[in-house]
Amino acid sequence: MNYLTEDETYIRAKLTEINGAIERLTDMLNRMIEVISKVSDVQEATTELTLVVSANSEKIDELMQLMKGMSAGGPSRGTPQTSASDRGSVSSSQAVLDTLESQVREGAIASDLAVKINDAADSLDQKISSGQLTVKIRRWTRILKTYGRVDPVSPADLGKLRQDIKEWSKELVQLR
Repeated sequence: MNYLTEDETYIRAKLTEINGAIERLTDMLNRMIEVISKVSDVQEATTELTLVVSANSEKIDELMQLMKGMSAGGPSRGTPQTSASDRGSVSSSQAVLDTLESQVREGAIASDLAVKINDAADSLDQKISSGQLTVKIRRWTRILKTYGRVDPVSPADLGKLRQDIKEWSKELVQLR
């Protein structure tokens, strides 16, 4: 008969205990991944809602301008409508930059941030057609692609990016 020695029994008990701890850690890790996934989904939904609200604000501004023109005794002249439309697109573009700025934080993954910056550049390009500004924004996409796929962005680069976002906002105000 093959009986286990006292040391073997002790080792077997410890291995069983370690196995149970590993299973509990795996379960906890899976739950954490689910939570992080849901937080990411909520952030994306918030970004989309911000863009929709900005677009609706722009349309409301246009309608208000139209209503003012109608109450003044006829359709408004071309310049006020154009400037209201421009202001609306600039304000919605500013919302895009504000949303982007809120996504720039410590520990941000470079590849994720590059995608968000590229999306912001696409959105701005559609709204204001300022090629020079979108080229500056897309420059950051290229910079962030030099990082590894899951590397966090360095604090120095995050500071530079935040400064650039402030400058882009100033440029948008000048477009008004």
